[in-house]
Amino acid sequence: MMKVERAYKPEFEKYVPLEEWLETPREAREEMAECIVLRRDNLLLFSEEMLDLARWLTWETQTADIEKESATGLKYASKMYAAFFECAREPRKTSTFNIYDLPEVSWNGLGLLESGRIYPGQWFDAYFLAVITRDTDSMNTLGTFPVEIMRQSATTTDEVVYSLVEVFQSYHHREKDFPVKLNQTMKALLADGDDWSLDIGMGYLETFAALTTNAGFDFNEVLAKNLQCQEQYWMREKGQDIVPVCSFIPLQLLGMACMWHDCGNEVSVESDSLPRFLIDGRYFK
Repeated sequence: MMKVERAYKPEFEKYVPLEEWLETPREAREEMAECIVLRRDNLLLFSEEMLDLARWLTWETQTADIEKESATGLKYASKMYAAFFECAREPRKTSTFNIYDLPEVSWNGLGLLESGRIYPGQWFDAYFLAVITRDTDSMNTLGTFPVEIMRQSATTTDEVVYSLVEVFQSYHHREKDFPVKLNQTMKALLADGDDWSLDIGMGYLETFAALTTNAGFDFNEVLAKNLQCQEQYWMREKGQDIVPVCSFIPLQLLGMACMWHDCGNEVSVESDSLPRFLIDGRYFK
């Protein structure tokens, strides 16, 4: 097994205790049933809070109760993320969502693109969260979400980032030209050359290539390398005064580890950032 230690170490005793970091997302979880009916954007708000909850819970002692709390929050988040994107597919259409035991809600997508709420970064999180929770319906919803709609959003990004979405969607549909799209997007990321393209985008695709192709990559070695690389990226990006929370569970890398496991392979990378109970999907059967 390859043990990957996290470089970032929160000083809970010196600064903010772990219980305080957990307080807000736990309160959000308690308020979901009441507040999901109030406004459409709570679908996104609660998704993000449940991600924060799972990420901070990686610093707790991993008991069965903690694991179940994390997994349950992620299950709700997966459905809510997918519902939020579905609203934007046909903005004028009202869609009805039944998310587990939450009240039924009906929302349209008016204003989502104009306010910049739909963009590739959100899609990456939403899709791979669905992979982690083995939420096939949400994967299919996101796998068919038109990239052209993302391009209409007020939040824009480099063209290569949209191509990255297309790579994952191409594999989702098992399209024959997937390897071509993968190689072309890798080249475009290298040409783009900024830190995100080299450390995050290439990290996604290197790991995905090791997962999906016979290019000679060792999946576990590539996973371990990019786990460390991406943590360092977020530590630099956030600076010394802001906690790099998203590095506590890197959804895309964890999702690929889940895919590797579900194909019958061994994930030999051990890291608190890749919770084993999420890799083996024990709460998502």
